[in-house]
Amino acid sequence: MLKKLLLTSLLLTLVFPIICCSDDQEDDGIDFSSCSLNGPNFSISDVIGDWAATQANFDIPGTSQQVDVVAEGGTVTLNIQSSGSFVLVITENGSSEETTTGNLAFCEGIFTVRYDDSPNNPETLQGSLNSGVFTITGPVEYDVDGDGSDDEAFVILRFERS
Repeated sequence: MLKKLLLTSLLLTLVFPIICCSDDQEDDGIDFSSCSLNGPNFSISDVIGDWAATQANFDIPGTSQQVDVVAEGGTVTLNIQSSGSFVLVITENGSSEETTTGNLAFCEGIFTVRYDDSPNNPETLQGSLNSGVFTITGPVEYDVDGDGSDDEAFVILRFERS
């Protein structure tokens, strides 16, 4: 009887986490459907429209590898719709454009991005709007070193209305 009880307990210990942690939940615990378009310091309605970057710095933390797309002659544009959907277009000097789409919102008051190509992995970033300058900073994936694969990078994007 004791062996049966121990075996049952062991099986429940192994199976219960699998049942509780199904793929229905988003990987980082953010339920994007409960997020808001209104943040603590600005709202998505404040940033609707077209933006052009004056700075687009990507760097690999802990290294000297970095690229500022705008300073090196490229462009970065951002279009934000009232629903929070966005289109970000990055064109490095001499390269073809790279387009990223998704949604912006505030989840528990934190500026959050959900990418269309990875909807179950929203990322939290820092967003601010001061004197007409929209700034986004935080961890992202970007091919900083130009080797064709994305690097874990830190971004500083500064936009002005275009």
